[in-house]
Amino acid sequence: MNKIKIIFVKDNNEDFLSNVSVDKDKVDEICRVNGFEGNFKESLILPSFLVGEESVTIILGIDGVNSQEDSIILGAITGNYIDSDVELELVGNLVEVSIEKFYLGIKLSQYNFDEYKEEKSSKYKIKLDEFDNTNEIEHIVESVDWVKDQINRPSLDKSPKQFVESVQTFVNNIELNIYDSSWMEENSFGGVLGVGRGSEREPFFLEGLYNTSCEKQIALIGKGVMFDSGGLSLKSPSGMDTMKTDMSGAATVWGVANLISKMDLDIGIRVLTPLVENMPSGSAIRPGDVLTLRNKKTIEVLNTDAEGRLIMADALAYAAEQKPYLIIDVATLTGASKVALGPDIGVSISNSKEHEQSLIRFSQEFSEIFSSLPLHQGYKSLIESDIADMKNTGGRWGGAITAALILEEFIEDSAWIHLDIAGPARSSDNDLVRGKGATGFGVMGIYNYIKNIN
Repeated sequence: MNKIKIIFVKDNNEDFLSNVSVDKDKVDEICRVNGFEGNFKESLILPSFLVGEESVTIILGIDGVNSQEDSIILGAITGNYIDSDVELELVGNLVEVSIEKFYLGIKLSQYNFDEYKEEKSSKYKIKLDEFDNTNEIEHIVESVDWVKDQINRPSLDKSPKQFVESVQTFVNNIELNIYDSSWMEENSFGGVLGVGRGSEREPFFLEGLYNTSCEKQIALIGKGVMFDSGGLSLKSPSGMDTMKTDMSGAATVWGVANLISKMDLDIGIRVLTPLVENMPSGSAIRPGDVLTLRNKKTIEVLNTDAEGRLIMADALAYAAEQKPYLIIDVATLTGASKVALGPDIGVSISNSKEHEQSLIRFSQEFSEIFSSLPLHQGYKSLIESDIADMKNTGGRWGGAITAALILEEFIEDSAWIHLDIAGPARSSDNDLVRGKGATGFGVMGIYNYIKNIN
C-alpha cells in the first residue's frame, strides 16, 4: 500500500515549512513557482525526492475554509491524486478541517460509471489513521453511488420493472410491496395509469416499509419517470437528451431508505415510488383528457409533458391516508426550478417552515444546497380548470410554485416538504465532488435531516 502525506496549509511558514524536510528558501520557491498561497482549493503535489520523504506529499490550502462542506471539497481534491490503494498521513493545520467530511470527499470522488465501458475503473482502499469510524461514510457512499448508477443507466435498460428488480437487490431490512397495473386500477391510481398508457412497458408502484412499529413515521415519495419523451406534447430532440434523469427522485428516496436501514435509525420510513415511462403512442393520454386521482380529485391534462405531478399526486394521496408525521417528496419536477435557482441549488417548498428550515440546514452540512420558494396561495387561480378540479399546468410564470400547489391538493393536512431537484440532479460539468452526469444530490442531506429529527 502506497503512502501519501497530506499537509493542510493556512500559513506557508507555520504549516508548510514545519512539516517538510526542506529549508525556507526551497519552500518559498515551490510556493512561488506554483502560485500557492494557502488559499482554499489550492493544491500541489510534491514527489518524495523533492522533499526528502519516503512518500509523495500533497499540499492543500485551507485559508478560507469555514464549513463542513468545504472539507468534503478538500477530500475530493485529494481523491483526484489517488490512483492506488493508499495510506494517508494528515499533518499541518487540522483544526479547521472535518476529517470525517474529508474522508467522505475522497470516497465520493472515486465514483465512475463504467457499466458500458470495456475498461473498468477501480475503487481504491483508503487507510486513514486519524479517522477509524468509517462505517457510516461507507454506507453513505454506497447509497450515493447506487443512486448515480440508476440515473446514469440508459433508459433502454431502465424500465419500471428493471428498476424494481434493482431495488430488490439493493435494499436490506425493508419490506417491499410491488403493485402492478391491476392493483392500481382497483385502487384508483389514475395519474400513474394515465401517464403509463403510452408505453409498452407496464408501470409499477413500489412501496417500502421500514420500522413500522415506530411511532414517528415519515413518508418518502420519489418521482420515477424512467424516460420522459413528453408524451403527445413531445419534447424537442435536445430536450430528451437527459430525460433518463427523470427518475432521480425515485432513486434518491431508495438511496435514503437504504442508508437509514443500514444505520438502523429509530425512525419509521414508508417509501412510495410510482414508476412509469412517458411515451407517445395511439394509447397515450391526450391534451384535454381528465384523470381521476387516488383521492377522487380530477385533473385536466393540458400538457402531457407535465406528467410528474400526475404520478406524484397519486403517491401523495396514498401516503396521506396513513397520516404520517411528515411527507417528503423528491422529484425532477420542473424546468422552472432550474431557471429560478440555476443548476446547483434545489428548490424546497413546504407547508411547515420549521421542518423545511431544518432540512435545509442539515443538507448544507453535506454540501447540498436547497433554497425555499413560497407556497403562494395567490397562484391557485392559475391551476383552475373549467371542467375538472384543477389542471396540470399553471402556465409559464412561477412554474415551480404552481406545480407544488397541485401537489398540495393531495396531502390532506400532513406536514410536507416538496423538493424539486431538476437542476442539481445532473451536472454537465466535471464537478469536484459529484463528477459529471448524475450527482446523487439529496441522498446525504435528506438522510442527515432524518437522522437528526428529534
